[in-house]
Amino acid sequence: MAKLIPKLGSIKEPNQDPIDPAWQLIRQRTDSSSRSRLSLTRILTRHPTTLLVPPKDPKGPLGLNTLFRPLQPAVADLIFVHGLGGGSKSTWTKSEDPSLYWPKEWLPHDPDFIDVRIHTFGYNSNWQKESTLNIHDFAKSLLGSIQDCPQIPRRSNTPLIFVGHSMGGLVIKKAFILANQLHEYESVARRVRSIFFLATPHRGADLATTLSKLLAVSSGARPFVQDLHPKSLATQTINDEFPRYCQQLQLFSFYETLPMYYGPGRGIIVEKDLAVLGYANERNELLNANHRNVCRYADPTDPNYSIIRNALASTIANFRDLDSNPQQFSHDDEHHEQQRLLSHLLGVPETLADDFMTFNSQRIGESCKWLIEKETFTAWQNSNTSQLYWISAKPAAGKSVLSGYVVKHLKDSALDCMFYFFADNDNLQSSTSLFLRSMASQMASVHPQLLQTVVQICTREEQVCQMDARTIWNKLFLEGILKVELERRQYWVLDALDQCQGDSDLIPFLLKITDMANINILVTSRNDFETSSPFEICRSNVITEEILPEDTEFDISLYLEANMKNLLRFDEEARRRTAGTILKKAAGCFLWAKLILKELQKVHMSTEIREFLEELPCGIDGLYLHLLDSMTRAKYGKPLAKAILTWAVCCVRPLRTDELSIALQMDVKDTIGSVEDIVATCGHFLSIDKQSRVQMIHPTARDFFLRSNITSEFAIDKKFGHKKLAMTCLQYLSGDEMQPPRHQRLSMVVVVPKRSSFVAYACNCLHEHINHASSTDDDLLMELANFLSSSNVLSWIEYLAQNSDLNRLVQTGKALKNFLQRRRKHMFTFGPEVAIIDSWGTDLIRLVGKFGKTLLSFPSSIFHAIPPFCPVESAPYQQFGSQAHGISVIGQSNTTWDECLSTIFHRQQQLSVLTCSGEYFAVGASCGSITVYNNTDCQEIQALEHGEYITVLRFSEGGQKLASAGAVFIKIWDVSNWKQLWTFNIQAQCMFLVFMDNDRILLGALKNNEVKNWNVDIGIPRNSENWTQDLDAQRVHGFRRPTAAAFCMNDKLLAIVYRGQDLLLRDLEKDAFYDTFARRAPDGRPLVNTTINALAFSCAPDTHLLAVSYWDGDLILLDTSDMSVKETTMGSAYILVSSPDGRTLATAGNQGDVQLFDFESLKLLYRISLDGYYIKAIAFSADSRRLLDIRGSQCQIWDPMALARQDIDDGSSDTVSVSTAPQKIREMGPSDIVLITALAYHDNGDKFFCGKEDGSVWLYDSNTGQGVEKLYGLPGGVPIMSLHYNKTYLSSTDSSSRVTTHKLLRSHIGWGIGRTLLDYRAGEAVRQVLSNNDHSRFLVSTTSADSVWSGTKSSKFELLDSISRKDAPNRRWANHPTNEDLLILVTDNFVHLYDWVSLTEVTANKGIPLHGANPGLRIHTVMPCFNNSMIAAAFSDSATNRPRPHVLLFHLADLSVSTKKVLEGVKYEYLADRAEFLIGTHGNRLVFLDSAGWVCSVASVKAGTTEKTDGNLMRHFFLPSDWLSNNNELLIEVTKQGDVIIVKRDEVAVVKRGLSNIE
Repeated sequence: MAKLIPKLGSIKEPNQDPIDPAWQLIRQRTDSSSRSRLSLTRILTRHPTTLLVPPKDPKGPLGLNTLFRPLQPAVADLIFVHGLGGGSKSTWTKSEDPSLYWPKEWLPHDPDFIDVRIHTFGYNSNWQKESTLNIHDFAKSLLGSIQDCPQIPRRSNTPLIFVGHSMGGLVIKKAFILANQLHEYESVARRVRSIFFLATPHRGADLATTLSKLLAVSSGARPFVQDLHPKSLATQTINDEFPRYCQQLQLFSFYETLPMYYGPGRGIIVEKDLAVLGYANERNELLNANHRNVCRYADPTDPNYSIIRNALASTIANFRDLDSNPQQFSHDDEHHEQQRLLSHLLGVPETLADDFMTFNSQRIGESCKWLIEKETFTAWQNSNTSQLYWISAKPAAGKSVLSGYVVKHLKDSALDCMFYFFADNDNLQSSTSLFLRSMASQMASVHPQLLQTVVQICTREEQVCQMDARTIWNKLFLEGILKVELERRQYWVLDALDQCQGDSDLIPFLLKITDMANINILVTSRNDFETSSPFEICRSNVITEEILPEDTEFDISLYLEANMKNLLRFDEEARRRTAGTILKKAAGCFLWAKLILKELQKVHMSTEIREFLEELPCGIDGLYLHLLDSMTRAKYGKPLAKAILTWAVCCVRPLRTDELSIALQMDVKDTIGSVEDIVATCGHFLSIDKQSRVQMIHPTARDFFLRSNITSEFAIDKKFGHKKLAMTCLQYLSGDEMQPPRHQRLSMVVVVPKRSSFVAYACNCLHEHINHASSTDDDLLMELANFLSSSNVLSWIEYLAQNSDLNRLVQTGKALKNFLQRRRKHMFTFGPEVAIIDSWGTDLIRLVGKFGKTLLSFPSSIFHAIPPFCPVESAPYQQFGSQAHGISVIGQSNTTWDECLSTIFHRQQQLSVLTCSGEYFAVGASCGSITVYNNTDCQEIQALEHGEYITVLRFSEGGQKLASAGAVFIKIWDVSNWKQLWTFNIQAQCMFLVFMDNDRILLGALKNNEVKNWNVDIGIPRNSENWTQDLDAQRVHGFRRPTAAAFCMNDKLLAIVYRGQDLLLRDLEKDAFYDTFARRAPDGRPLVNTTINALAFSCAPDTHLLAVSYWDGDLILLDTSDMSVKETTMGSAYILVSSPDGRTLATAGNQGDVQLFDFESLKLLYRISLDGYYIKAIAFSADSRRLLDIRGSQCQIWDPMALARQDIDDGSSDTVSVSTAPQKIREMGPSDIVLITALAYHDNGDKFFCGKEDGSVWLYDSNTGQGVEKLYGLPGGVPIMSLHYNKTYLSSTDSSSRVTTHKLLRSHIGWGIGRTLLDYRAGEAVRQVLSNNDHSRFLVSTTSADSVWSGTKSSKFELLDSISRKDAPNRRWANHPTNEDLLILVTDNFVHLYDWVSLTEVTANKGIPLHGANPGLRIHTVMPCFNNSMIAAAFSDSATNRPRPHVLLFHLADLSVSTKKVLEGVKYEYLADRAEFLIGTHGNRLVFLDSAGWVCSVASVKAGTTEKTDGNLMRHFFLPSDWLSNNNELLIEVTKQGDVIIVKRDEVAVVKRGLSNIE
């Protein structure tokens, strides 16, 4: 069968070949349906040699083949790409005659192509054989061939010109898209200048469908044929993405005009409308040829050849001109590249520009001109100052068409006009974020200086398209666009502002723009300005206009006049009367008139016309009811109409017809016809736009269907509608397309199922429908549980990590929790389904917090690497974390998430302060550095440098500024770009900072008894006041130096604490003494010692509450309105913080515990207790839902349920309140845990040894991660500092410099220790202990000396010799891996060899120089690796426990007693850049921990070379950040079996089969 079907693009003409019997058979099949597929197959198999390509005429080689190389430098590279079933030679050769191979035989001899490199590209598009390849694969191959072609210089800027025939054009388009999206092909994308399309089916070809049907009788898939279908995902994706990048290209589209035979028929293969793009930068032209002959010609005089040849020559001539002016060429190239880059970075959909064209095209003749004739409009347009022009009108009055006309008017007037059309049926298009990005993109495209500015900002900031509106406003506008002075006025036209999410929040932005920039803004809205504005503002720059019915009456009459002409059954008088009636009843509602006219087309008799006019429904609601009544009378199609209306009303964004077709078929569980036909049955309520999106005719129609008083069968219950959409999304997510790939490891071939276009909607929008669906619905409950119980949930997580943002996971987790909370209000919730939903509700949020960085970097890690590290009772672990052949993590004691959302570790830094805003949290370190993180995923955003120890850190209320303070100065930072705005010197240390007056003023309380304020808008210090100035002399003496202070801006109070004194309060508004507070005993006596530890005002307005903690543990609550004590409890706190909503008080105690109290009652809500961790600071997130603390070098983010308290909801809501009963996590006292301080593993890998801080040494089982038995304990409980194991001997050192060596004994009853062979006190810190292979020698290395000990198996060790090392404190020893008599010593930049017996050096006095080791670095680790062929030496620039190593490797063969030459260190690029810790060796691989927390391994490299490690680097698994975030030395080992052992405070985790996993 495969031999018989002709190829698309190489089909024989009837006059070239006789009609084959097989063609007759195919035609018979198309004419008669009685033949079965089986009989057809049988007959076809009798003609196995029909239409075989003759062996003497091959199609041409595969890959990129250079046909001609000019002698002079090439001015362009010309690349020909064939189509379906073609070849790199045959496609371009007429009648199989080699002399007619025109790219090779004609062009090189043409003077206009003498300086052009010419290539053809071949790929296996043979549809006659089964294939797994698609257009995407061909495109990647084309890019790789160009990138690696030796004939094309790698750094060349020579323009690229493509010529593509048929499907080859789609391959070129896809390649160009990928080149713009993939960094490695950036240089290729930059060089593409022009593309010639010869009969390319841009929107697919109908013949592909026929071909697929014919091929169905033969076995095997041919994905590239499916890609040619008119509605295939491939063609739709290409058409969606290609316009984004091709604006600067020269495009030529040539289409066929002659038919040809193609098996079952004869005709045009690719019609003109499919072969032409319709872009502004496209030139299209016809060719007098059929599909095949558009690309091959009989001779050079062929008119078709002349057309193609001349177009190519003209394009190349332009490149020569540009080449002669390289400066202009470089400038244009850079400008075009910046525009392409900006389009990608801002993520603005191309469809937004179509909104203007859509609405403007709906305007009739002279309509809308009345607006520009109004004095208010003229005043706005011609104003010398920037103004906001606010136009309000009733719904459906034609505001959008009017906006489109204003845009056209301004553009026709040669004015710079930007526009945006909000749409409430699309969550994205109704967002302020997309609006701001769109305006930035439009302004940058008009102004080169803005283009450069915006590109720089977008390049510097990551994922601008995912930032919230306020951040985009700060970064793109305040810092960028609004700071650039433009010569001419700009105009913005914003339609339907009332459909913007948070429109009241946008208005301040717009007013700020008119204040700061030369921009006039026109807004249309249903609401007037006074209703929309959230606050009282100056109206001096605001012009308002209301559209009245008489304003639009003329426009409606023009519309009626234009469309009534189509009603041929009406005479002129009847048309006039009918139009008059409609116009009168329309009352200015454009939509009403439009829909009435459509209904009138259904009326055909004069009597019916009269009845229709008499019964015209009044108002838009009446018309909607009339349309519903018509739909109700329909006999068929009502269920499908109801379904599509439900989707249009309840969808999060409008769906395209291809997406909706898939959704509807799943929804109704049946096959359906075209979506276009279904839309036609919906009574004009639906429309399909140019982007094939199905949506409601108007927002009022959507509101109408959701009304509760609509009794029609088509009325839509909002909750039920969202339930249906949620069920459909879940059905898709649970289906075959979302099953995990067969291989999930990135190093293997991944077979990903082809997914339909509905995947994006189902993955991204599920949480929205869960939030709006009824919580009592059992079907939805079951469907959620089924999806979350399947492995498809991992594919969903991977998809979101790859294609969207992790916030979708957080939103879905919250939606699941909210669903169950609402459900609990109405019924008992129990059962396995509830349990799985409840678990995933928590797990999704925790996954982002714990593993967000890993998910973003390696989305596929969700399949194997992440689940094993989840708590054992979590759903990810239960379902996917304990696979038989996957990673297994044992030894963890936490069975559930410990309420700690994330832990961030700061290497080599002690943290001091932190603060939170709505989007970020910032952490300050004692060294003066500030690190800023994103609130959602806890990923680092920015690093700042304050320059001194930081005592106070504070975000402004709006989150736009950050203040940092120390003892000498205060710095103000601009959050939009993280640049320093101002530095203010201060005379004393700052205790407290607060922003006020809309964040323009910064107020500070200093330790010199002064309140000082600064204007942070202009950077000027203002007045300062001493708060003790109005106190009497005796009291002033007691108030010398304060210890703490706090502001309450609600009550305008300042509270100050002095050691041993009463609490002092000052009235800031009156600048006067307010009151003092003295604590008293129950009998009223004043207490002698009243030292206050901390204080905090409640942030809730009108509460007048102040919490105060005392040194003796009392926590009291004051009412500052009358200075009375409301509550007292025991708190033992030295830090107090109020939540932003004022409802919760957080306290920190000196034992590492954090307590949460209800602020009004001091009722304990929650307690966190982590022994041994002194807390430096605590803070709440801006939404009061999270708590952050810093302890030592780590910052922890907590998400306790106690902070999810909610107010009692009204009866219409089905939300519930969360219990506020006290909750506790990880309660542990000082005796509960004993930290592990040292680690060593046994030879066989089954056991390992742990030394603890109480001086004990334990044997552990690596199969359980649990301690087996205590081997011994040193008296005094002195912490063990290190362990060294060698065969049957175990040595330990403790913090008192004591070194002991024991012989281990093992019997059938267990393990024990025998004789103590060494018990030695070194008198100073022990750096290292080491023994030789048979343990007859023992080395003890201290700070200033090295001593060697000798002994036998039955006798104690005796000191042989000791060598002073005061001149070389920086050193590290290691056994020589191949010579048992030698020791290796690395000191600074030298390597030495020593004799084990005498500890004498056998190399030269200064040792062997080691090239590559930077002077001043400290040697940290020395270990053999790569099967003992090399030595790895890790140096660091710090003496801390967790240094970042500088790794060098040198060959052991180069190290001998006679070595005199310099050892060349082999720099391992990946190790040098990212290695954090050398773990050990396994087989021939060096195992290390990288900076991202991944356990990796590498194989050896060649001696004396610097090589990348991409080829032999393996990432195995990652370690969670909280495993690494401790203040002790990282204790981690790899056993001979490949298990990785890591110490977690008092526990040990064993990662089984970790090194067998490859990500």
